[in-house]
Amino acid sequence: MSTPPSVDRLVLYKHGIAFVSRCGTVDGDFGLIFRREDMKDVLKSLTVETPGGSASVGAVSFDTPADPRSELADRSLLLSPGEALVGLIDALRGRAVEAHCAEQVHRGEVIGVDDAGERGRQLVLRAESGAVTAVDLAEVRRLDMLEAASKSDLDYLIDRSRAATAGPNCDVTVEIRGGAAEVRVSYIIAAPMWRVSYRAIRDGDAVTLIATGIIHNPIDEDLTDVAVTLTTGQPISFDIDLYHSRLVQRAVVEESERVAAPAPMSRGMAMRQAAMDMQLTAGGLGGAYADAVDAIETSDRGEYFEYRLTAPVSMKRGGAAMIPLAVAPVDAVRREVVWREDRGPSPDIVLTFTNTTGVVLEEGPAVVYEQGGYAGEAMLGFTSRGAEARLAFAKDLAVCGSTHSSVRTITTRIRLTTDAVIEEQRCERKHTLQADNDHDDPVEVVFELPLAHDHTVKAEGGATDAGRDGFWHRFAVTVPGHQKAEATVLETWPVYEEVDYDDMEPGQLEQWLAERSLDAETVEVLKQVLAHRNTAHRLEQQREQAEQQRDEAYTAQGRIAEQLRVLGTDGAEGQLRARQVSELEALQDRVNDIDAEVRRLRAEADAAQQQASAELARLIAAGE
Repeated sequence: MSTPPSVDRLVLYKHGIAFVSRCGTVDGDFGLIFRREDMKDVLKSLTVETPGGSASVGAVSFDTPADPRSELADRSLLLSPGEALVGLIDALRGRAVEAHCAEQVHRGEVIGVDDAGERGRQLVLRAESGAVTAVDLAEVRRLDMLEAASKSDLDYLIDRSRAATAGPNCDVTVEIRGGAAEVRVSYIIAAPMWRVSYRAIRDGDAVTLIATGIIHNPIDEDLTDVAVTLTTGQPISFDIDLYHSRLVQRAVVEESERVAAPAPMSRGMAMRQAAMDMQLTAGGLGGAYADAVDAIETSDRGEYFEYRLTAPVSMKRGGAAMIPLAVAPVDAVRREVVWREDRGPSPDIVLTFTNTTGVVLEEGPAVVYEQGGYAGEAMLGFTSRGAEARLAFAKDLAVCGSTHSSVRTITTRIRLTTDAVIEEQRCERKHTLQADNDHDDPVEVVFELPLAHDHTVKAEGGATDAGRDGFWHRFAVTVPGHQKAEATVLETWPVYEEVDYDDMEPGQLEQWLAERSLDAETVEVLKQVLAHRNTAHRLEQQREQAEQQRDEAYTAQGRIAEQLRVLGTDGAEGQLRARQVSELEALQDRVNDIDAEVRRLRAEADAAQQQASAELARLIAAGE
């Protein structure tokens, strides 16, 4: 077996995948060792190339995931500890062997091994037809297998025993026909996601940002002088198990009274877990940051950003490393004391800067150093080039902030429509900002209030508008040393309330008149409109009552008509029939009167409604 090509390139992705490239000279077959858990990825991605030359790639063979001990047991080749020779001879029963002792060679077919007590164990052979030989097993120095099947079983025993002792690893053999000056092997495996940590070093008004990548060796071997690339890309990746064998269930042909063939098996594919938990095991970062960063190349690759380490990286098996990715000053630096209601009474000390490093900043922890010492830490979110970053890294315990607010609603306009009155209002929330400064020097506290759609916020007494930042509107308040300060901010937004004419409460028109939302002439016309509408509603209710009385009369007529069908015309039945006919006629007269009343009420209600609509239309037209 040739020495396998060594790893020369490693590309680490943020979603837990590593692309591994190997390159080297080989002369014939070579072997690779993978973790069994990586075999699914290896089998779907392994590529072997022999650019140029006459060498060619043959089969790639690998250990199956079957339990080697079970496979040996199935062939009676699983040997017990301390009984290797006896177990092997037991597996060779019926096979021809040669037992080499000190003085002679015994040839025959194995019958078995007997325990002869004090004489030890005896190898029993059939020396020739009809003859049996017992050989002292302690004297046997060599046992030759004479049959091809026995030799094959011995090879199988060695191969499976090697697999049984390999633990979590899997041996892969790549067949190369001929010698090749260059063989390139590439594949993907699961890997811990690479991560970033930052140091923000503040010196006066200047801030230098240091970005450090943290990577883990995803390969179960030492890496020496490997080209490493860290990328933010997230290609689609999934799990598909090509490692475990899959048996296709065939239809079973049986007699007609037997059960039918089983249904085909279903296929399934589970998506890969995109990120893996990992623990930092690297030591301190050696060397000068600036010198190390000179060996980093960055570039945009379509939809993602990557760091290419031009200086090779070496990592021990199971080890990790911290790699400087960027060291650069940043612009537009601000150090502020920022108060938000959800962050407690003490405001945050916030370092804000623009990402002018020239690289995309991935999410990661950032430690802030000021005046040569530790000042605090924060999480730096994903920040594209030219975007603003904020690090809330400490609390100012000498400053205490608070806010309280009051809300009132003001009607700004009354708008009339055909179906309702639209009351346009303005809501006003007055924020009172308060800060208490226990420092000797004045402190500017920036209060951040949440932005809301369609809301207008403006500073009033004591506050200065400091602009917007994402979802927050900012107001600065200067607090003298050992004093308190108070400022106000007015937040306004429009609201609309639709009041149906029929649902208008008593006194509503007078209230709008008092608030000067409507003039006296408009109020008087609206009163007339509402009076006509009320008259129309009252008449409609009377009409409904009359129609109910008419329905009751119809019901009574129906009962009388049923009785008349069974009554005779003579005697007592005739008299009763005459009375029923009189009642029926009276009911008919009542129905006629009610019909006339219904028509009158409907006409008067329609007239009142039309009059209300006409006056309302004139009023709306006059207001436009």
